[in-house]
Amino acid sequence: MPQALPALPRAQKLQKRAARVGFDWPDATPVFDKIHEELNELTREIYVGAPIERLQDELGDILFAVTNLCRHLKVEPDTALRGTNRK
Repeated sequence: MPQALPALPRAQKLQKRAARVGFDWPDATPVFDKIHEELNELTREIYVGAPIERLQDELGDILFAVTNLCRHLKVEPDTALRGTNRK
């Protein structure tokens, strides 16, 4: 997997590769649980005054999970974000 890929396309490729070898959820429902879990972890880090590196790590986990949700819903994440940016 090329390190030079932009982060969002790389996350998509990593998730597709993981799904091909059986590391995946059967549908989008558990992905929502994962997103909630990651949001709770970020909230805890904010609450304890964690350094920016911890916040960045947790936010990365959230973005990765949301990208996975997009894959399950067959929504192109870059297109969705571009649409939001236009709004």
